[in-house]
Amino acid sequence: MNFEEHISKSVDRKILLNPGPGTTSSRVKEAMIVPDICPREQEFGEVMHKISEGLLEIGNGLTTHEVALFVASGTGAMEACLVSAIGKKDKALILTNGAYGIRMTHICDRFNLPYERRFSFGDYPDPEEVEKALESGSFTHLAMIHHETSTGMMNPLEEISGICRKHGVRLIVDAMSSYGAYPIDLKNTQVDYLFSSSNKCIQGMAGLSYVIFSKERLEELKSNSGGYYFDVYGQWNNLQTKDQLRFTPPVQICYAFLAAIQETLQEGLLKRWDRYQSNWQLFYDGLRELGFSFFLSEKYESKILLAIRLDSKPDLDFNHFHDYLYEHGVTIYPGVIPECQTFRVAVIGDLHQEDIEYAVSLMKDYFSADK
Repeated sequence: MNFEEHISKSVDRKILLNPGPGTTSSRVKEAMIVPDICPREQEFGEVMHKISEGLLEIGNGLTTHEVALFVASGTGAMEACLVSAIGKKDKALILTNGAYGIRMTHICDRFNLPYERRFSFGDYPDPEEVEKALESGSFTHLAMIHHETSTGMMNPLEEISGICRKHGVRLIVDAMSSYGAYPIDLKNTQVDYLFSSSNKCIQGMAGLSYVIFSKERLEELKSNSGGYYFDVYGQWNNLQTKDQLRFTPPVQICYAFLAAIQETLQEGLLKRWDRYQSNWQLFYDGLRELGFSFFLSEKYESKILLAIRLDSKPDLDFNHFHDYLYEHGVTIYPGVIPECQTFRVAVIGDLHQEDIEYAVSLMKDYFSADK
C-alpha cells in the first residue's frame, strides 16, 4: 500500500461519551498528516508558540498569563503545577469533594508539600466555609477542581477566586474538563495557576498537557520547583529562549492540537458552551425518561458530564449495556464514586445534537429489546 492509499483511508465516526479523549473532528484528525519534521527546527518551534498563544486567547489571558507545555496526560500537568507552585514553606488548602481533588493530596504527599483538605466526596464546596478557612491566615495557596469529573459537579470558581483575592491566597485550578468549553476569563478572574490537557474540551488528541500561570508568578515558579521533567518554569523558559521544548514533543499531536485550538476559537467559547449545555440537557432528559436517577441534584450539575446511579436500575448489567452501545459506535464510562455504583456520560468532544439523539435512541432500543 503506498502513501496516498494510506492517507485516503476512511475513518468511522465514533461517539465517545467518556470524559476525554473525546470525539474529534475530521479537521483535527487530518491535521496529523503532515511531512515529517525534526521538532528542533524553527518551523516547528513556531507551531509550539502558536499553541501557547491560542491557549491564552481561549481564556482571555494573552496579556496576563503564560503557558508551559508538557508531553503528558492531565495528571502530569497536575503534578507539574503543584510541585512548581507550592514551596516547602507554603501551605495549601485543597478542596477534596471528588476523586481529582483527592488526587492532588496524593501528589502533595509524595513530594512532602504542606496542605490541609476540606470537604468530602460529593459535597458542594460552600464558599462561606472556604472563606472561614482562609481567614485563619495559615494558607498561602488554595487548590480546587473546577469541574469535578468524578461526580459531574461544577465547583464555584468565580466565588472562590474572589475569596482568594481578598485574602491574598494563590489560586490553583484544575480545569481539566472545563477549559475550552466553560468561558473562564483569566484577565478578570484571579487564577494564578490553571492546568488542563489537549484531549478534553479543546477537542484535540491525547498527548499534551499544559499549565497556564500568571506572569506575576514567574519568580515564585523559578525558585519553588521541586520537579525535573515537571518543572513549569524550566519548560516555559526553554520555549522562550530556544523556541523548543526541553524534551521531545509528539509532533503530529501538536499539529492536531493547533487545529483543535483554531476550531475552538472559530466556534467561540459562548457557542461551544451553549452546545455542551444543550447536549447535556438532551442526555439528562433522555436518561430520566428511561428511569435513571443521578448522583447530584440538578443545581450542582456541570452541564458537561452526568454521573448516573446504577441502583436506579438494579437489574442492569453495566458491562452488557456498555458492550451493546460499543458495538453500535457509542462509548460510555464506568463511575469512580466510592460506595455508589454509577456510570458516566460526558459531552466533551465534537458532539452535536444528532449524536446525542442517536446515543439516547440506542439506549431506548436496548431497554425495549428482549435480552
